[in-house]
Amino acid sequence: MWGSSVGLIFCLSIGILISLVSNNIFLVWFGLELNMFGIIPFINSSPNQTNNILFLTPQEVNVSFFYFFVQVIGSLLFAWGGILSDWYIVSIIGLTIKVGVAPFFWWVPPLLTRLDWLSIGVVSTIQKIPAILLIRLVFDLNLEICLLFSVLGFLVATVGINFSSNNLKQLIAWSSISNMSILVVLIVLNNSLGLLYYVFYSVLVLIFCICLNFTNSDNLCNSFINGENENINTISSLLLLVFSGLPPLVSFLLKIFFLSGFFLNDCSFLIMDIDMNGNSISFFYLLGSYLNSWNIVTLYISLIILQSIGYIKAFISINSSKYSRLNIISNSVNNTNKIILISLGILYFISLILIWL
Repeated sequence: MWGSSVGLIFCLSIGILISLVSNNIFLVWFGLELNMFGIIPFINSSPNQTNNILFLTPQEVNVSFFYFFVQVIGSLLFAWGGILSDWYIVSIIGLTIKVGVAPFFWWVPPLLTRLDWLSIGVVSTIQKIPAILLIRLVFDLNLEICLLFSVLGFLVATVGINFSSNNLKQLIAWSSISNMSILVVLIVLNNSLGLLYYVFYSVLVLIFCICLNFTNSDNLCNSFINGENENINTISSLLLLVFSGLPPLVSFLLKIFFLSGFFLNDCSFLIMDIDMNGNSISFFYLLGSYLNSWNIVTLYISLIILQSIGYIKAFISINSSKYSRLNIISNSVNNTNKIILISLGILYFISLILIWL
């Protein structure tokens, strides 16, 4: 057991270090692969996992092989783009596949819903370090592409969060897509803010996953109803509010840092048309004519508010089940909850509007 743990830490650490200190594309690729091979043996799936490998879907394929397959695709595209210098966009696609950023996020929700909580914590945080740092280098001269990916991912994640508030693994999966979409922009705009955001998000996710690992449940409502691990369940439900970014929580300040990053870096730009193989794509040109820095911030503010609603829905659902088990639901309790949520909502809107102004 100890040998396996040491081997995991060694492979992850060496893979990350090689990716950080190397200037050679093949050494960077080797670091990514070493990091991947260090985590695959320790990915645990649900007890109902099947070992049928005839079809490449998470429902029928061993979850470790599915993760390996996705990561290999990303690594091959990244290496191919590095060899063919004119195929710069291929390297970007490869890295976004490995991290799970839109529009290549398709593998994240089905994979994370098949993992146990500790594996979810590692895959969502530590495993992404080399690819995220490489994205910082790759996107350095292409902020426009980065911003397009980010807006798309944030939009899709907002829909996913609001429709998966009853399943915590799906909620974490869509939250991962959302936060990675923020991170790829923030780490380009400001390295320090990007690092701060990533560290805080990683700590929050790891704590959340460790707490839920004790409950061994995908649904905190069931745990509350059964009266199991009440202290852990309460902590986990409170962490949902931290994910929501409500003031005065630290995650709210991180959202403010992210939005202010556009203006601190004088990003009063338009997303101009992207030239691929010499052909101008009119869709990106038309989109760019609308998405200036002010409109982008307004869009992000709207999506942040909608995401917060999804987290609050999950929090209310969990605590309602707790009150239901204790048979203490009353009009006064419901009215108190409504007053608290309305007050937080008003404060949230006012804070974001003040920043926008």
